Amino acid sequence: MAKNNCLKFLNFFSFMLIFILFYSQFLTFQTSLLNNNNDDNNDNNSNCRFAKLYSVEDLLYNQTSLNKFKADVFYWEGNFAKNGVGVNFKTGMTYDGHGINYYTGQPEPGYLHYWTAASKESIHLMLLANAVVGNQNALNFVCNNCTSQQEQLDTAITLLENKMTTYLNFNKKYPGFGGFIPWLYVNDSGMIPADGWSNQVPSLDNGEWIWGLKAIVIALNSIGYKDLATSYESYFNLLAENALTVFYDGNGNIRAVSQIKDNQAQPTTQNYYTTSPCYDPCYLDDPYEGEMFVFFADLYGNWGSNKDERELLWINKRAKLQSVEFEIDLNYWPKELKKPIEKEIKTITVQRGWWFSAHEQWKYLELPYLDIEINKRIFINGEKARTWNSAMNKYAGLFASVTDVSTKPSLNVQYKSDLGIPSIAFQSVSQFTTVTPYATFPLWLTSNEPIAAVWYHLMLNGPSMQGPLGSTESCNVTGTAISPVVTWDSKISTLAAMIGGISHFTRFALQLDGQYLRFCQIVEREWTLAFPYLNGELAPFLLPTIQIQNNLQDFIDCSI
Repeated sequence: MAKNNCLKFLNFFSFMLIFILFYSQFLTFQTSLLNNNNDDNNDNNSNCRFAKLYSVEDLLYNQTSLNKFKADVFYWEGNFAKNGVGVNFKTGMTYDGHGINYYTGQPEPGYLHYWTAASKESIHLMLLANAVVGNQNALNFVCNNCTSQQEQLDTAITLLENKMTTYLNFNKKYPGFGGFIPWLYVNDSGMIPADGWSNQVPSLDNGEWIWGLKAIVIALNSIGYKDLATSYESYFNLLAENALTVFYDGNGNIRAVSQIKDNQAQPTTQNYYTTSPCYDPCYLDDPYEGEMFVFFADLYGNWGSNKDERELLWINKRAKLQSVEFEIDLNYWPKELKKPIEKEIKTITVQRGWWFSAHEQWKYLELPYLDIEINKRIFINGEKARTWNSAMNKYAGLFASVTDVSTKPSLNVQYKSDLGIPSIAFQSVSQFTTVTPYATFPLWLTSNEPIAAVWYHLMLNGPSMQGPLGSTESCNVTGTAISPVVTWDSKISTLAAMIGGISHFTRFALQLDGQYLRFCQIVEREWTLAFPYLNGELAPFLLPTIQIQNNLQDFIDCSI
């Protein structure tokens, strides 16, 4: 039987009480927002190079300083959320990002990333959901130059209205996608499939996007925008109706990429197929980001009389859900803590990663995995290992799949997936010199904000790692090069984590839909099977042991 919060909602009256309390909480948010139109919380007079104004001690021991640091982050990252940089306001759609000038940090003309994907949309929806219910940091990201909270809310609502219009228009023009979206080109007129994606669609990215849609439904309903909430709910239901038609290949297999014979045809099983040979992997069998679509298919797919077949989804995934031991060096145990006897703690038990890139923890931003105790313990162990790895090896930062650095002043950059921790990964890792601030996002979800802030601050302090558009994509640890781009993945995923992601919305949605208990039972069962024991839970998180070298000048438009 699933533990913790999962058991709280077996009783109908208990469920209704939670509904009333949750709904009342959101109404309180809205009342506060509407009564504070002249609130100055969105004012910010900080310098865009503000990280240098905070010390490690400020972030570790002064909650007021930590809160101000976070407010500065959201304000300056809000410059990325401007029309023509990270967002197209006419359509409400995201742009992947923008190339930036290596000397100034300003958007480089001609280097707009005019494409997007469902994954980018998911991050935007996470911020918008939190903004709608009155989170001031999220509101400041959505509009950092608005003069009131009401104006910020209006901006968020307009973006959501424009998004839904764009989604519906795309589905009308390309019904063969079943409502799902491939990689896309975006302009003021709407969106079209990107080159190579006119007749195929990925499940992983759509799994990230789907739960963002669900969060928007809950958020909009909570403040009385019923018509817009209904539009988002209807679109979610459209995806649920088509999920198995588009992506299910039988025998518990969800296609990683589904091929479409005719993107103008209405969804039928005959219109979708798997290539031979197929993509690697052919199917979603990972315990990382891809699992979000598997849960969507399991909980909301139209299984008809084949509901028992859902169990094959999880049986097929078990091979990659593995326990592995991360070895630690007790010489790095913090001096202020009692050092354990060596035989007591030699390793930390973690879930094996693909590369052990922080990107693989995306699902924790969106679904309430941490409600299940065994999963929470493993997740926290993994993030401890992430800090130990960098501290022990004197890496000046953390690792995640990201756009790599380029030599100044070149804007020719390449995406690098294989960044992580090889000793606890399936795949090899190619280098240990490119670090990225967004690799801290899982740390922000561990309830250890000061530790997360210190690691984030470490990388922001790298040369040219803050600019007029907020944080820079990545840098090398020698401080000689940056990645001269800004993107949703490498910037705003961290902000989503700082405000708790959207698991508080999706938890409630699963409860309302009667799916929460099954979600909890599956997580409890699968992680208990894979993790019969856990080592290293007494190990602390570690702080950085080295700084990024300062061999590159800061942006001339963002320096102190």
